[in-house]
Amino acid sequence: MFFLQRKLVKSYIGILKLIGASDFKITIYQYYLKNGVKPDLVNPKEFMEKLLWLKLNLYTEQYGKFADKYEVRNYVEEKIGKSYLSDIFGVYVSVSDINFIDLPNQFVLKGTHGSGYNIIVKDKSKLNIEHTKKKLNAFLAENYYYKFCEKIYKDLKPKILVEKYISEIDNDELIDYKFHCFHGKPTYVYVQKNKSKDIRKSFYDLEWNQILPEDYISSFYEADFKKPDNFDEMIMVAEKLSEGFVFLRVDLYSIGNKIIFGELTFFSNGGLVRSSIERFNKEFGDLMHLPQ
Repeated sequence: MFFLQRKLVKSYIGILKLIGASDFKITIYQYYLKNGVKPDLVNPKEFMEKLLWLKLNLYTEQYGKFADKYEVRNYVEEKIGKSYLSDIFGVYVSVSDINFIDLPNQFVLKGTHGSGYNIIVKDKSKLNIEHTKKKLNAFLAENYYYKFCEKIYKDLKPKILVEKYISEIDNDELIDYKFHCFHGKPTYVYVQKNKSKDIRKSFYDLEWNQILPEDYISSFYEADFKKPDNFDEMIMVAEKLSEGFVFLRVDLYSIGNKIIFGELTFFSNGGLVRSSIERFNKEFGDLMHLPQ
């Protein structure tokens, strides 16, 4: 029965998008599809409800410069300096302008206008360039806004960013540090290690006390991460980058004791999935004070 209900809701969402329904209405049913309940977007209280309010009312087109993976580099350099940025080889609005011959043997191709537009090239000699060009053109043809109604992406001009390949970035042992910042104050950090078939993740407060879900989830309970030696510096970076935002997630890496900026995340999973740590749904909501 639940499977059939999900199919019906998915179909209804498709119809809403087809007829040009409001982002407000589409968002309600996208949230319902993920959580089984409708969000209160008129008087939001929970974390994701308030995040969706921000998505629909505040974090709109004018915040695009923080979501664009190339333009955000200007903001990062201004706030904390260029040393925290990964090196790049160029940025292109047309795939035909990318000279693959001149690129090094290893590099990363990223669409700047959304999430998941990534191609990691470990060995250029094995790269099917024509196939890669087709994939990049497919990236450029998409407007990521239409996936989850995130207006921060709506007016972005699609570009391809060519970044330096960092071997640790593609390592199964790489750890992401995702700082949850409320009104410019980092409060918790979500730590995740991506192994091929074994994701480990956990939340920590800023004293590095582990916080686990109320119900057993193996990926949380089997994880226990070592506090990075440069954790205090990471907190400082997250605080500076999140200054002035109601909520912002600052994603960082620590590689060889060097901090590398990942991205600024406004809406994890489109703001559509409640936290698996139940207390956070209320606590994070209470930490967010929406503008009147």
